[in-house]
Amino acid sequence: MSNTRVAAVAAVEARQAMMRVWMAISAIWVAFWLSMAGLTFMTAEMTVALSNKLSLFAVIVIAPPLVLLAVGAALRWGFEILFRKTKVAEC
Repeated sequence: MSNTRVAAVAAVEARQAMMRVWMAISAIWVAFWLSMAGLTFMTAEMTVALSNKLSLFAVIVIAPPLVLLAVGAALRWGFEILFRKTKVAEC
């Protein structure tokens, strides 16, 4: 195999590995907050409107994994641009 082929395969494997890491962290985050919500709903009195609790809960559960994904994508994009500039400068 040529070096470029090996580098391309390594890049694909690195992307897949980072996606798996993101999925694992996000799954743990969501599972933790779902269990916390379950405990809260089982033990708390339902005096406050449920819709108020659920909207805040949705922000807490969904926002951090999406922000983490966006930061990772932005960093990947930045490294890709930096790598292209250094590659062009070498030629």
